[in-house]
Amino acid sequence: MTTATTTHATPAAGAPGGPRLRGYRAGDLPLLTGSWLPGELLGLPVPGRPPLADPATVPPPASDRPGDELYVLPGTAFVRFTEVDWIHRRARLETGFAPGADAHVRALLDAALGHARGTLGLRRVYGWVTPGRPGAEDVLRAVGLAREARIPHALWLDGRPVGRQIWGMCSDD
Repeated sequence: MTTATTTHATPAAGAPGGPRLRGYRAGDLPLLTGSWLPGELLGLPVPGRPPLADPATVPPPASDRPGDELYVLPGTAFVRFTEVDWIHRRARLETGFAPGADAHVRALLDAALGHARGTLGLRRVYGWVTPGRPGAEDVLRAVGLAREARIPHALWLDGRPVGRQIWGMCSDD
């Protein structure tokens, strides 16, 4: 297993002039279903996904899941902080993008990490990444994330086991 950690100073939430996340509303429900892999940090549609494959679905907020925070970039993507640990100030980050929203990936990740550090006061944010998408690692590094671990045979996909990675960051207080 390979490990690494990236540390950041805590900035104000979101980049100036960048996209702003807002809380989930019932009208955002279509954003919660798509052709990405469930639980992905970089939830882009999977190329070559069979047309009859069940879409991934994220549940809307509910009072029986107090460790979830759900936000949207209207019409473009959702950002979900799950397994939120308010004591140790850490959470797993998931995103899901609408078809054709690939151009917004970096801006959304910047907004999500700014929101995590600034608004939510989280010190550690991490997520699962299934490698293989060209340019994905460059985008993840550009927003300040580092690959922390490689897990072989972590997921069954397209009839075979595939590895996954954990990417994350830590913020200074």
